This record gives sequence, structure tokens and C-alpha cells, in this order.
Amino acid sequence: MKKLLLFVAMVLFCGTGMAQQERYLVFEFMKVTNDQEINYWETETFWEKIHAERVKNGEIQGWDLWSLKPGGTEQGYQYVTVTTYNDPVKALSDGDVLLAAEKAYPNMSDEELMKALAEGEKSRELSKRMFLKVVAATKDNFKMEVGTVMRMNFMEAIEGKFDEYEKAEVELFLPIHQKRVDAGTLSHWALARVLMPSGSKVPTTHMTFDMFTGYLHYFDAYGRNEVFNVDAATQMKIDAALKTRDLNWTYLGTMKKTVK
Repeated sequence: MKKLLLFVAMVLFCGTGMAQQERYLVFEFMKVTNDQEINYWETETFWEKIHAERVKNGEIQGWDLWSLKPGGTEQGYQYVTVTTYNDPVKALSDGDVLLAAEKAYPNMSDEELMKALAEGEKSRELSKRMFLKVVAATKDNFKMEVGTVMRMNFMEAIEGKFDEYEKAEVELFLPIHQKRVDAGTLSHWALARVLMPSGSKVPTTHMTFDMFTGYLHYFDAYGRNEVFNVDAATQMKIDAALKTRDLNWTYLGTMKKTVK
């Protein structure tokens, strides 16, 4: 964990030129009660135009809204928003939201905008925010659109095996997923390291993402089980790699909105 904290300190002070070649993600997990579903949708529709302005001014690279499954009221979160950055400093700053809102809604006064933003807060509970860095991904031309399905895997690297786990993902699993992409049974795969929050009581150190064009693609791919169609030597490596982490939780996300 000390290595992780040191890494966070390094990226926060790294040069802008290096940061622009990298991708940072802010995940915000929402709890939305059944009676607030319509209000929450209106809230994110309102924010969608604001995020479009943030993309135009270079503050963010993109923004997505995903509905989560299982997502029941007793099963955690119902939605997650994902904001993409090319700079860790931008990812950790709040930005000038009011300025973006004024450009998105030029006919609204500052008072009306502040009221609309405040009303939106009541439609959901922001339960968790995570700051991540993408450290590996397949080579593909996949463009995420509304209807894209994402399998999100919450991983916890075993204490003392942080580096070993990442090495296994990059050197062993990435080539396997690349073959799946090349074969058309997977659209995109990525590994992200959780930079914040951190600490011994945080159960997630990494997340992996499997992308599919839709649920037909998803069920067809997992029905084939092609990821396990490997030789004996590779299977032994996979078995050893699985011992370097715990898979704590998995959500299926469906993209509902996107701004790029």
C-alpha cells in the first residue's frame, strides 16, 4: 500500500506532457430510490449539456451515465457516472461548473442555475467516488455508444502481491483478452488502478472492464467460455494469477447517456 501512496504522489506532480498521454477516470456511484427514478433522469439530462460544455473547453475528455445490474435497493448502487480526463490535476479539481452551466443554459440566471443544481442533489445519493488510472487496455477501435454493456469487476490485490497481480493482468490476461477482441467476442478490455481512496480498509485496489456492444453480444461471448480455452501451461499460470487477488464484486452496466 505504501507503493500505491508513493505512486499517487508522483502522478499528482508529474508534467503535463506526460499526463496528456494517459487516461484518468472518476467513477461516481449513485443510490437512487424507486420514487426518484424520473427526477434522477431529469437531473442527469440537465447535467448532460453542462458536461458537453466541459468537453468543449477541454476540462474533461468525456462523460457517461450507466445503469447498473443487479442494482436493487438492497444491492448497492443503481447508477454510475464515469468522467474521463487526460490530466490527474483536472480530475481532482472541481473545475468551473457554474461557468459551464451558464454556457449550456444562457437563458437561465445564476440564481435559477444554482436552484436547478441544488434540486438535482435531492434526486440521488452520491455514495462513492473513485479516482482511477487506466494502466492497460486492448488495442481496438471500439467506440462506446448508448446501449454498450460493461462488466465491471472490483478487484482487491492480495497484500504483498500488488505488483504480481498487475504483472499477471498485463502479461497474461491482456493477450488473452486481445485475442477475444480480435475474434469479435469482446469489444474492449481495460485494467485500471484505484488511486483514491486508498488504505488498508479499502476493498478495491483495481477494476477491470469488459465491453460488449449489447446484451446479445455479452451472453454469446460468455456462453462460448473461450477465455478458458487455453493449453495446460497457460491454465497453470491462470490458476496462480487468480491467487494474487480477490474478485469482490461485479456489476453489469448499460450505457444510458454519453458525451464525447
